[in-house]
Amino acid sequence: MRLLDKMKKRITSKADPFSYTEEEINVIEEHIKTYFGEYESVFHEIASPDIHLDIAAVTPTLERSHYTLVTMGAGAYEMNVPLEWRPKFPTRAEYLITLPPDWDIKNLDNPKNYWPIKFMKTLARVPINNDTWLGIGHTMSADGENTPFAENTKLCSIVLTHPKAFEAGALTATLPNGKNVVFYLIIPIYEDELNFIHEHGFDSFEKHLRNVIERPLDINRPSVVPAGK
Repeated sequence: MRLLDKMKKRITSKADPFSYTEEEINVIEEHIKTYFGEYESVFHEIASPDIHLDIAAVTPTLERSHYTLVTMGAGAYEMNVPLEWRPKFPTRAEYLITLPPDWDIKNLDNPKNYWPIKFMKTLARVPINNDTWLGIGHTMSADGENTPFAENTKLCSIVLTHPKAFEAGALTATLPNGKNVVFYLIIPIYEDELNFIHEHGFDSFEKHLRNVIERPLDINRPSVVPAGK
């Protein structure tokens, strides 16, 4: 993967089975700039077997002292959300993660730096590869063994939630055809937190996540699972 500076438009290919129209990608870009911040850098895919998935890199500012990485392209694919749940869970989604200001996003040959981006690309393709859907409260591990994402952290899985640290309008963008694209925040979690979600449900877990949601990724944060649970 490469980082191209000051690249405002994504590169599309006629070979991409699922891709936004020019009007649609303009809506996504403007939504990111309005709610997550201006960006001049984009991680562009060199090869796209299904969706063309770029990632906008919003750099830290005085107002938002963290990186915000946001996918651009996942929502071109319409997920197989059950009909009875579609009023609550849109069929199109993009994903974001916030990283601390000292995260080295230029040194991506190092797995310690690259794993959030790698996981975003993997996550975005889960609905395509498995004919399924993703929504708030859904979890996904690095692998079946809950192996940590990198050797310098014990975080091994993620849960999706709403980007509550941003303005209310950040949650959803509306495409010209009236379809909504929801933006889910990726929260990396520990194995005990994953187990807590499986045992007690996401609603019980989310109330413990407030400080985690409002702050950028901390690879050494303490677990939020209550003592004795």
